Amino acid sequence: MEKSRIQARAKILALAAGLVVGVAACDQADEVPPPNPTDTPNVPEPVNPATVPSPTPTPTPPPDGTAGTAPAPGEATAGPIAGVDRSFISEAMSRGLAEVEASRLATTKAADPKVKSFAEKLQKDHTEANAKLQSLATSKGMTVSTTIDPAVQGKLDELEKLSGAEFDRAYLENFGASAHQETITLFERQARDGQDPDLKAFAEETLGVLRSHLELAQQLQPAGAAAQ
Repeated sequence: MEKSRIQARAKILALAAGLVVGVAACDQADEVPPPNPTDTPNVPEPVNPATVPSPTPTPTPPPDGTAGTAPAPGEATAGPIAGVDRSFISEAMSRGLAEVEASRLATTKAADPKVKSFAEKLQKDHTEANAKLQSLATSKGMTVSTTIDPAVQGKLDELEKLSGAEFDRAYLENFGASAHQETITLFERQARDGQDPDLKAFAEETLGVLRSHLELAQQLQPAGAAAQ
């Protein structure tokens, strides 16, 4: 009987000890502190794409190492020349050279002072126009012939043999009003139908000078006719 009571008490003590251990374990689990929000690892903030500067594109150099500069105002633009423009350059230069040569002769051989003064103006103006045309043609890669038309050269050769009033008459007939009217027609056609803008502008600009020459030649023509 006594033995049974001892065994029962031992079981009760064992159960009590187990219960104490379980409660202690629960208390220890409850004492574990929650994670501190300040202890989170440093994660970099996302970058706003709008705040990131775009890389500056590297400019592509022009071919052959040439500088990519725009032409200055009034500078001729290089390029292929159309047939109508080539014909204009050749004929305008031939006529201009003939006017310069005929007027050079007139400055020393003319008898009428008015004819001589007219020749001096023509020599100056046509020399300047020829230089501009030569520069334009060269800038566009065209070589301009300095040969005067053979038929016109024949008139110059005959003119060189004359003097006095006879010279004045021949000079005005061959290089005065009639010749300038033909040249004006040539320049008007280029200003209207030419393909190259620089040559069109040159023709338009020179027309004013040519028309002033025509007016002077028409005023002198009666004097030249009276001298025959």
